[in-house]
Amino acid sequence: MSAKVWLAAMVAGTMLVVVAGARHETASPPPTPRVPPEAPWLTREAAAEIIGPGGALGPLFTGVVLGGSAPLAAVRARIAEFARTHDVAIDLEIVDDEVAAVRFEVMYGGCCGYEGADTLAARIGRPKIGGGCTGDGPSWLDDWAATVEEGVHFRASVRVNRVLVRWEPVATFDELLERADRLLGADRGAVSRKARDRWIEVEPGRHYRLEVPYPLRGPRPYRDELGMDAVVEKGRIAEVSFSIRDPDAEPTKVPAVLRSHWGRPRVRADEPTWTWHRPDRIVQAGFDLDDETTTVTLRVR
Repeated sequence: MSAKVWLAAMVAGTMLVVVAGARHETASPPPTPRVPPEAPWLTREAAAEIIGPGGALGPLFTGVVLGGSAPLAAVRARIAEFARTHDVAIDLEIVDDEVAAVRFEVMYGGCCGYEGADTLAARIGRPKIGGGCTGDGPSWLDDWAATVEEGVHFRASVRVNRVLVRWEPVATFDELLERADRLLGADRGAVSRKARDRWIEVEPGRHYRLEVPYPLRGPRPYRDELGMDAVVEKGRIAEVSFSIRDPDAEPTKVPAVLRSHWGRPRVRADEPTWTWHRPDRIVQAGFDLDDETTTVTLRVR
């Protein structure tokens, strides 16, 4: 290679390096990723429209009567627009043209959404349990139920940053016994599909809880008051049990309703237990006189 050719090649290479370096130096920095703004939380004023004092239905549901006829189209449209505007879920469950339940759900976003959920739960009357002489402080319950006004029962739950509330007409004691009768022997899948989120799995494949709108009271505080326990065998419900305690009622109220529903029981003199034998089931009612609690158990034969 001649000296002139070699020199020309060197000059060309140097220019390429300079141009490349210049391009590198003037290149624009990568764009900053755009972080979408957080959805605003449900305001205190909006929460007051949805949830009234003590956890009752708020003013938003004017025109909605639990157990009554389905509301007018204008009422439904107003509620739907409110839910859309405030980014919440509200469902009016209509069965046979009657309002069977009202369901409300909200999720608080951001890093501290649990704070918004806790604040709303306090508005609904979220109870505490524990404390006292145990040395441990009281803890908030994540699931609770209460009768908030005449004829209205609600069930609430908190899951970190999500709050769900469902209002239903309160069931009578007779209706509770009828539901237990229908539940025993039923297909688990059919019950689950109909009950939807009211059907809670306690032990996979075997133990479930069906939430019912009745002020139940169990032997373990707050755990069993949310519904009936069901034991499943071979895909069908083989056992149903629940406990009730009504200290405000007359002592003879529960036994009288049990007799009216199942007839005359077999009574053992050595223990406070009543038993009814039917062709397809055995029903037992155990009375705890000290705790004023009655535990009812239905079992397939």
